[in-house]
Amino acid sequence: MVPKGWSIKPVGDLFNVQLGKMLNKTAKEKTPQFPYLGNSNVQWGRFELSDLKAMHFTERETVKFSLEPNDIIMCEGGEVGRCAIWHDVGRVIFYQKALHRLRTKGEVIPEFFKTYMESISGTKLLDDYTTRTSIAHLTREKLLLLPVRLPTLKEQKKIAQILSTWDKAITTTEQLLAKSQQQKKALMQQLLTGKKRLLDENGVRFSGEWGKSKLENLCAIKTGKKDVNEGNKSGMYPFFTCANEPTWSDSYSYDCEALLIAGNGMLGKTHYYNGKFEAYQRTYILSNFNHQVDVSYLHQFILYWLARDIDREKQHGAMPYIKLGLLRNFKVFIPQIEEQKKISNFLVTAEKEVNTYQKNLERLKLMKKALMQQLLTGKRRVKVDEEAA
Repeated sequence: MVPKGWSIKPVGDLFNVQLGKMLNKTAKEKTPQFPYLGNSNVQWGRFELSDLKAMHFTERETVKFSLEPNDIIMCEGGEVGRCAIWHDVGRVIFYQKALHRLRTKGEVIPEFFKTYMESISGTKLLDDYTTRTSIAHLTREKLLLLPVRLPTLKEQKKIAQILSTWDKAITTTEQLLAKSQQQKKALMQQLLTGKKRLLDENGVRFSGEWGKSKLENLCAIKTGKKDVNEGNKSGMYPFFTCANEPTWSDSYSYDCEALLIAGNGMLGKTHYYNGKFEAYQRTYILSNFNHQVDVSYLHQFILYWLARDIDREKQHGAMPYIKLGLLRNFKVFIPQIEEQKKISNFLVTAEKEVNTYQKNLERLKLMKKALMQQLLTGKRRVKVDEEAA
C-alpha cells in the first residue's frame, strides 16, 4: 500500500540511464588516455579515486560517457545497486560498462534515490530484478523496470536531509575509527620491535637487549576436538571456531587461560579467554604459559606479527590453513616481564579506543537502517513546509 501523496514509478520514468563504455584492446592502447570509474571505485555514497585506470575515449564518447554534477553512478555487477552521486565539478572523468549512469528527469532528488537504493540493497525486491549467473548483474533493461516508492519532492528533500545528518555522523566515526586503528598499528610497530621503549615505575626508560624464543617454548600448543557444526545458539560455553566471534556449546573440553587462534577461515584471528570453553579442530589453543611471558603481551605480539608469517608461509589446500609447525616455530621477542606488561597496558588502552569507535559505528549504522526503513516506506512521515521545497 502506498502512503497518501506517494506514487510508485519505474526507474526508467525517473532517470535517463546510460551504461558505460566496454573496455577493449583498442581503448587500452590508443591515445590519449582518460581516467575512468570502474566498479571498485564506487562505494556507498562516495567514490574511491586513489586508483583510477585509464583508456581511450573518442570525441563522441567523451560526450556520451562524461559525468555531470548530481549524476548517480551505480554498480551493474557484484554488489548490484551500490551507488554514489558525482559532485566533483570541473573534473574530467568517464565510466566503464560495469557501471550505470542515472541522470534525473526532475521527479526524484539524487540524494533520496541513493538512500532508497541503500535501503533495498540485499532485499528480495532488488534480488527479483537481478540476473544470476557466475556473478550478480543488474542489467539496464531490468534497472529501468525497478519500482521506486516516491514521495513528493518536498518530502524527498526532507528525508534526504535527515538521513544526510546520519551519514555525516557515520563518516566522522569511520574517520575516527580509521585514525585510531592507524595509531594503534603504529604503536604496535614501535613497541613490539623495541624501537620505542617505555618508562618503568620509577620513570626510567627500559633498556637492555630483548630475548627471542619459539612460541612452542613459551606455552603448550594443541588443537580443538569438535566439528565446526557442533555449536548451537542455546549453549552455555563459548565455542571457538574459525569465525570472527565464538558461537556456543552445551559442553566444554577446556578450563584454562588460553589464546585461541583460527587455523583456517579467518586465518590468525586470535581470542583471549579464561574459563570453560570448547574449540573446533582447526582452532589452535595456546595455554600453560611459562614465567617468561605475559599472556596479554603475547596476545598483542601475535596480533601484530603472526599475520606476516601467515601471508608468507600459509599452506593451501581446499581452504588455506595454518600448519602446526608454523606456530611452533613462530618467533617471539621477549623483553623483561615488567616491560612486557607496560607494553601490553599501552596497547590494550589503544585497542579499547578502537573498539569504542567500532561499537559506535555499528550503533549508528543500525539506527540509520531502522530510520530508513520507517522514512522510505512512509511508516513515519516528515513535516514539510515551503522552505523544504
